Order: sequence, then C-alpha cells, then structure tokens
Amino acid sequence: MAHLGALKAFKEAGIQFDMYSGTSAGSMVAVLAANEVDPETILEEIKSLSIFHLVNFSYSLSGLSSLKKIEKLLKKLLNCEQFEDLKYPVRIVATNLNTGKVRVFKKGNIIDAVIASSSIPILFPPKKIDGRYFVDGGILMNLPVEPLVEECDYVAAINITPVVEKNKDDYDKLGAIGFRTFELSVMANVRNSRSECDLFIEPGDLSNYGIFSFNKMDKMFEIGYEEGKKYTEKVLEMERADAKS
Repeated sequence: MAHLGALKAFKEAGIQFDMYSGTSAGSMVAVLAANEVDPETILEEIKSLSIFHLVNFSYSLSGLSSLKKIEKLLKKLLNCEQFEDLKYPVRIVATNLNTGKVRVFKKGNIIDAVIASSSIPILFPPKKIDGRYFVDGGILMNLPVEPLVEECDYVAAINITPVVEKNKDDYDKLGAIGFRTFELSVMANVRNSRSECDLFIEPGDLSNYGIFSFNKMDKMFEIGYEEGKKYTEKVLEMERADAKS
C-alpha cells in the first residue's frame, strides 16, 4: 500500500520511471507500475478482497497458505503474461532455495516470478520454476537496487521495512519469533543496498503496522503518498540532470 501511495505522488508530479525492480510485495507493484496500471485502481481492487480472499489457507507441509488469489488478481490487472510484453522493463528478485543465491527474473512468465518473489518461507510454499525452488527475495535482497545500477543513471528506492527497535513482550510465541526473525534478516540486507541508491525513501510511520494489517490499507497508502510527495522535486532534479547529460 505504501509503494502504491508513493507512486501516486510521483504520477501527480509527472514523473515516469524508465525501469522498475521489486522484491516480495514490491514485485507486485513493480510489474503493475511497469504496465501503467493506476495506483488507486490497484488499491481499490485489493481493498475489495479480504485477507481470506487474498490468501488461501492450505496447511500443506510446505506452507500454511497459498497465493492463488494473488495470481488471479494479477491476471485481472495485467493484460500480458511475459516480461517482454510489459511497457517498461522490470527486474524481479527471488531467493533460490537450491543454490542459496539471488535470482533476478527479467524474462519469461511475469506471475510465476512475482509469486516466487512473494513466497514468505513457512507462510507460503516455495514456487517451483525450471526445476528450482524459490522463496521471498527479501531474504537476500529486500532493496533490489543492484539489478538497476548498471542500467540506470539514477536509482530511487522505497523501503517499507524501516529498522526499528520493538519493545514487545510476546517473543515467547512461535509466530512472533518467526516474523521478527524474518524482519531482522530483511533489515540487515537493506543496509548493504542503501548505499547504491541515489534517492532512498523510508516512511518511518510504517513501523507501526504489521505485515498483514489489511484493515489499515488506506492509512498505509496515505503514508506512502505523503512520503513520496517529499521527494518528487528531488526526482525531478535527477531527471533534469539526466536530460542535460
């Protein structure tokens, strides 16, 4: 939701990016933005579904849920199936469980890559592609700027997992421990990627919301929108500098 809000702010300022890169939920936003789907349209489509429609609770041995409904939503909003048919280039990052390395998808089936990038371990089963198993790209590269730095003059990134201290007292519960461990892994690799950004956007207020705060969609969208507006002039300056060079 915060990604979408920021994109709305950029769109209002007349900013069009030349290439997109995304990890996990950011991968969904990246492919939709690359095909010029309006951010508010995406928001309304997602709001029309409840958590029970967004994920299927399957309780399989490989994950508690599945992302079948997300696949259907993407098929509805996208009018193409292959990366090559998107209006702008996209790089989608996933973690290869077999090799323990990052895989950057830039061709082939869009939705397969997005589901692979979004499959949070334990919660969702791995996605099998070309005989390999893939899970959430955030484990190894949650701020996927590296696929862009060699191809773009300037890179603007938005991080929706700000590093914050949490004074919780429920870390004796398995679910809370699991999510916090995943969060810390993601936070650690964001630090490494941040130095590659020409512009780094991090809405600090997002730390007040959980990964499945579906009843706070409008608020998170607004947080992203207001944060994005703070940086539109900086992005325009980068565009003008690029045009001169």
